[in-house]
Amino acid sequence: MTRTFLVLDRVHWNLGPPRMRYDEAALAVALSAVGDLAAVGAVARAVQGRHTTAVRMRQALASRKRAPRRDFLEAVLRDVAEGTCSVLEHAFLTRVERPHGLPRAQRQRRAGTATGIVYRDADYGTRLIELDGRLFHDSAEQRDRDFERDLDAAVEGRDTVRLTWGQVVGRPCSTAVKVSALLERDGWPPGRACGAGCAFLEAA
Repeated sequence: MTRTFLVLDRVHWNLGPPRMRYDEAALAVALSAVGDLAAVGAVARAVQGRHTTAVRMRQALASRKRAPRRDFLEAVLRDVAEGTCSVLEHAFLTRVERPHGLPRAQRQRRAGTATGIVYRDADYGTRLIELDGRLFHDSAEQRDRDFERDLDAAVEGRDTVRLTWGQVVGRPCSTAVKVSALLERDGWPPGRACGAGCAFLEAA
């Protein structure tokens, strides 16, 4: 039987029936998730759905004396607060960009286009990286919106690269080498190897 600590502070008692606060419930799902990616997904869905914020979830986490993955989730929530809004976006930050010393992108940057307001996943100035997770980019309508975003960016004189789950999670080092090469053309410094066996060592 699982014990819930500080239950008085974690439940909306004025609702009928009483129910756990959304940020507490989402955190509980993340803490009980099987695997780190599932935990990231629970956090990202909660924040992306605008039911809570990364700040409120961090406060909820801080109030718990016992929390598996505390350090990991604290880091995830900090990254989500800075703009990583999906599992794939977080994976790009933590597996491709950060460990390979790539420049830090501006995340979820709001942009007005001919077809409306969009939010860019990773903005490097004239270069845009869009992260296409399998769960959210399978329909013809979504693909059409994605290509329209790319066309709007091209009209602005900006190139868009779309990265998939396999490129980010399955092949992060080789993807980092290629992204680094593109960014070098734009004047950014080159990336670096993340460790032994990294594709950057073979490309050197």
